[in-house]
Amino acid sequence: MKAILVLTLLVACGCAEVRARKVARDGNALYREGEYAAAVEKYAQSEELYPDLAVVALNKGLACRQMLLPGAKTKENDKAADCALRAFERLAKLNPEDARADQLYVQTLFDGDRYQELETRYKKQLAEKPNDIGALNGLIQVYTRWDKWNAALETIIRRADVQSNDAEAQYAVGAFIWTRLFTLGGGADKSAYDPRVEAVAPEPKRQGRRGKKKAEPEPPKPEKQAPAFNVGDIYGAQRIALADRGISFLEKALAIRPTYREAMTYMNLLYRQKSFAYFDKPQEWQKAIDAAEIWRKKAMEGHTQPAAPAPLPPASAAP
Repeated sequence: MKAILVLTLLVACGCAEVRARKVARDGNALYREGEYAAAVEKYAQSEELYPDLAVVALNKGLACRQMLLPGAKTKENDKAADCALRAFERLAKLNPEDARADQLYVQTLFDGDRYQELETRYKKQLAEKPNDIGALNGLIQVYTRWDKWNAALETIIRRADVQSNDAEAQYAVGAFIWTRLFTLGGGADKSAYDPRVEAVAPEPKRQGRRGKKKAEPEPPKPEKQAPAFNVGDIYGAQRIALADRGISFLEKALAIRPTYREAMTYMNLLYRQKSFAYFDKPQEWQKAIDAAEIWRKKAMEGHTQPAAPAPLPPASAAP
């Protein structure tokens, strides 16, 4: 009797799985037609019939993601993100070896602007493994998209400290700082301005004594007006300090790789950004411009040199 009951249950489970797969295939057809909400309903019905199909959880999550609009602040968007996250969590439980579960879960957190959860996730990883470059990169991306610039900068510097012998990690700090300075008050109007006082024109010579009138001196030229910084821009001592910080990391990059042309280019750019803080000090402005020009020429010299041949890949990397 017991054996018959077990057999009956097995048959019933088998039939449920068959029906669940049939319903899931209907969902797949709807997905291909772009009917994502209807597809999600079919996948949900499939899960009710037989909850252990990992492929259904995957497809359901993908269908929910299709209804997600990154950056949108709506209830529908939150609902789509929640649907996808639950599906990928389920996929991870049903098939722990499927790397797509975690990858898609994290990507959905980003697309759904779930920055708080992402921050907690990466900080937990770093608490367990402080030098985890993957976690640092993830946290940098979180803070950058979350518009937490100071936190992003400190994390990029932390990565540079971990990768102290990596020229690109040092370079990344300088490039990141330049972007900030350029965005907040370092545009074309500042680049075009020259604060130096023009040479005073010599007084016109006096005319002879034969009754000719003396030439009238030219009126003084109006003083130059420096382009203004707007509210929220970085200017003055803060601009100088931030530019110097970026320059110091570019110097580290060049100490590691003296021919690093991109680092030379950003040395030029950062010195120019620094010069904008000296519009009221023409001599200091000129020093910054002169330094920028030196690095511009070095970068150009590096550009004209023939590139070294690329090294052959190791034998183990050959196809």
